[in-house]
Amino acid sequence: MSKRGDLRKKMQIGDWGLVGKILGIKAHNAYMSFLRPNCKRFPDVVGAIEKVVENREKLLTNPKNNIRVNKRIIERPDF
Repeated sequence: MSKRGDLRKKMQIGDWGLVGKILGIKAHNAYMSFLRPNCKRFPDVVGAIEKVVENREKLLTNPKNNIRVNKRIIERPDF
C-alpha cells in the first residue's frame, strides 16, 4: 500500500483541522492538497499529517503517560 494510503488509515476525526492549523490553511484546503500530489503544498501537508499521527501514537502507546486532573494523577486505562 502507498504511503498516502497508510497515513489515511491512521487518521482520525479532527486531524484535517489540526493539519490546517499547523499550516495556517483551512481544513478543506489541507484535505484537497493531500488528494493532489502535484500541488505545491502536498509535501507540507503530508509532513504535518505524519507528525500528527506519530505524536498521537507516541502519546497513546507510552505506558508512563499519566493524566493530571484536579491535582490527582489518573493512570491511562489499559484497553
